[in-house]
Amino acid sequence: MLGVAKHSRKETAVPHTVSRPDGRQQEILAVPVSVPGPDPVQVADAVARFLALREFRTRLYRCLTARADALFELTDAILCADHAVTSLVQLCLEPEFTRGHGALYDALAGGRIDEEGFAQLLASKLPLQPGGQDEQAWIGEHDVIDHGLLESALAGLPDADAAAVREACARWRRLRFAIDATPYPRPDAECSPGREHVHHDACRCDGTRKTIPGWEYQFLAAAGHLRTAWTAVIDVERTTKATRTAQTARQVRNLLRRLAAASRGGAPLVILDAGYSAAGLTASLAGQPVHLLVRLPAGSVMYGDPVTWPGRMGRPPRHGIPVTCCNEPDAATPEPDESLLLPDTPHYGTVRVDAWRGVHPMIHADRGWFKDNWHGELPILRGTLLRVLVEHLPDGRPPHKTMWLWHAGPAPLSLDELWRAYLARFDEEHTFRFLKGALGLTAAKVRTPDQADRWVRLVMAAYAQLLIARPLTGDLRRPWEKPPGPGRPATAGRVRRGFRNIRRQIGTPAHVAKPGRPGPGRPKGTASGPAPRYPIPKKPRKQNNQDSAPEKPQVKT
Repeated sequence: MLGVAKHSRKETAVPHTVSRPDGRQQEILAVPVSVPGPDPVQVADAVARFLALREFRTRLYRCLTARADALFELTDAILCADHAVTSLVQLCLEPEFTRGHGALYDALAGGRIDEEGFAQLLASKLPLQPGGQDEQAWIGEHDVIDHGLLESALAGLPDADAAAVREACARWRRLRFAIDATPYPRPDAECSPGREHVHHDACRCDGTRKTIPGWEYQFLAAAGHLRTAWTAVIDVERTTKATRTAQTARQVRNLLRRLAAASRGGAPLVILDAGYSAAGLTASLAGQPVHLLVRLPAGSVMYGDPVTWPGRMGRPPRHGIPVTCCNEPDAATPEPDESLLLPDTPHYGTVRVDAWRGVHPMIHADRGWFKDNWHGELPILRGTLLRVLVEHLPDGRPPHKTMWLWHAGPAPLSLDELWRAYLARFDEEHTFRFLKGALGLTAAKVRTPDQADRWVRLVMAAYAQLLIARPLTGDLRRPWEKPPGPGRPATAGRVRRGFRNIRRQIGTPAHVAKPGRPGPGRPKGTASGPAPRYPIPKKPRKQNNQDSAPEKPQVKT
């Protein structure tokens, strides 16, 4: 039972012993010293965090609608294991999992998770600024805007202009979210449905594509203003290449709805890497209170507004001067509308950011997201194109590519906020490394994608509890490990080492396992037959023989 200790100060006399000439020891009384009691503010804060973690675990248990006890104990086994999770059945040996190994597989096969309730729990209870108190103190030092004085100054402006100024001044209050996908490799699982070629560094197909058969999971995580190894993962969805843009837009709309339900308003900034359709996401999320920041691949082309004059004949033009996203910094481009020069940054040296305001991409009605989701005249999607040039990378190497970014939202934002916000996307890569390397995100070799969905959400629940319990654990490091730097939170691995001690104090809502006997098994004389196979279509290879007969062209369906 946790409680708040009383704040008291006691004066004690500390005895000391000195040697006498005859060899005996004599005890003397030293000056009384004052021993302060515990700080009541720190004690109250620790109690509040313990209660918040207990409430989170209770609500998490309610989200498990079938096989709740086994699923919850499986999550505790992931948290309390003193080793990296490399095998699913190995978790049944942990003392936190009080059931047999059969119950472990049965929980993933027959269990059920309320996905909407689980996502709402993460969006409402997790801290969306993973940096903790250090990040809040850092934001307080930089947010020097007097919002009361700002509102009085905006009283005489039109509503649209005043809203744009408020959006630009809400930099330090704006929530940042990163969206990225990671593979769940299942190259040898021929009986697993729904597999396709997903991007992976360990190539299993050919020498030109880095793909592997498996599933792909897209995570949405909150990233803070300070660069740490922590993010707050609040949503996940299994995606496919054909429906990735539509699923990403649905994830963002669900995020806005859950933030509004949790009274966490404001237009967030959603950051995406190259590979996502900037035009499709901008069109599908038009009118939503959200800022999009998407990295563009090299070779993308944006267009300004066309130049026209009275008396011009013919059809009105839709596109003006093009701006090509080239990797060469000296490539010919129109003059930017705005530029920002930052000399001597700590990690990148001199940074130059150029912006072209009000540009738009060329949209084709027979390609991508617009082919099946847009009917009628194609829109003009205006936004801001940014080019980021740095002197060197953090490790000293020269950059081999020029970074181009696309921003679209309710109002324009400052260039300094946008290019620094994109760096927050790399925090999610640290989260993926920990989820896979320590918590075993892809370690469960299950057959169906539904079982993989449950396993992924259990790993998310375990990581969320580590984020909440971060201030409650000590710095449990190995003798060869270095202490964290000043102002840096403890890593997720060190928090996991102390979670077993926290679990003893907060308890578990799962019920005690009941004794049982093995079932009758399969009746004699019956056979289930071989499991169905789900082959993956292979990409046809090009024929180098020019004398061979031409193939019949394939019709796209």
